[in-house]
This record gives sequence, structure tokens and C-alpha cells, in this order.
Amino acid sequence: MNKRFYHGLLHKYKNVYIFIAILISAGFFMGLFLSRYIDNTDIHSLSSYLTTINEVNDTYPAFVNQFFIGILFILLVFFLGTSIIGIPLIAFIIFTKGLQIGFSCALFVASYQLKGIAGIALTLAPQVILDLLATCLIAASAIQLSMYLIYSSSNRERLNFKLLINSVLNDLCICFVIVLIAAYVKSTLVVELIKLFRLIG
Repeated sequence: MNKRFYHGLLHKYKNVYIFIAILISAGFFMGLFLSRYIDNTDIHSLSSYLTTINEVNDTYPAFVNQFFIGILFILLVFFLGTSIIGIPLIAFIIFTKGLQIGFSCALFVASYQLKGIAGIALTLAPQVILDLLATCLIAASAIQLSMYLIYSSSNRERLNFKLLINSVLNDLCICFVIVLIAAYVKSTLVVELIKLFRLIG
């Protein structure tokens, strides 16, 4: 297999990110569409969640929990990439991420009206940005890995494991660092921002 193919497949290229961006956008707008089904139970759940977080004093358990969940998610997407049928499953996960973001934004507005916009900026955006960075990176790596396996199985060519492992491990390490930062931000900064949001009249 020539070097040009390896470079295009195993390193980041824009087509994969365009595909991911389309899925996230589609999920986001679907989440906005589903917001028409928001009821009092959803609004009460959001209020209860923010109140519960607002009362948290010990950040360490929250940090450990967020970090553990984040690592499990990264590993799940990665292992899906080791399968030749991983791409549709990864695509579904990315789509649902976008859907969650869209629905959460709509829920903030439905619950707090104009104040909800501040809630999105203060409490939701810091979490979403870091989560999307890790999600997009590991999804792109996993999709490329799955594409590589499909190509190799159909062309009966030997895998270049050194190039493959180096690329994937680099992405995994970066994702683990992002997850670590995200867990810290969610358990410290976001908690303080939620307290600030609750004080806004």
C-alpha cells in the first residue's frame, strides 16, 4: 500500500471531520425539534440537577466519576473502530451527542426563558466544548481505523501495525488528557458557574 494512502487514511483529513460535523449538526437540530415534547417533568429534572450540583461541596468524587465515565466513553468509541462495522455505530453515537446538546439547549430556554441563554453559556458550553473535542478526535481516529480495516480486508494487504498503532495511541493519549481536563473543569469550574447562574435574577 503506498505512502499516500497511509497519509490520507491514518492522519487527520478534513473529510472525516466534515462527516462528524454534519452528524453533530443533524443531531443538534433533531434535539431542537424534539424540544417540542419538553414537559414539566423535564423542566423539574433540570432544576433539581442544578440545585443538587449547586449543593456539592466535595469535588473529588465528582471528579473521579466524570473522569471514569469519560475514559469509558473514549475506549468504547475506540474499540468500535477496531471493527469493520464500527462506522455506523460511531456515527450513531456522534449523532446522539448532537441531539443531547440541542435538546439541553432547548431545555434551558424552556425552563428559564432569556436567563436560559446565560445558563447555556455558563454551565453547558464549558462542558460541551471539551466533550466535543475528545469525541471528535477519537471518533475521527476510530472511523479512520475502521476504514483501514475495511480496505485491508477487501484488498488482502498486510497491515502496517507500526503506523497504525502510533497514530491511534497518539489520539488516545490526547483524548485522555482532554478527558482529565474536562473532569476537573466539570467538578470545579462548572460547579461554581452553576452557583453563579442560580444567583442571576
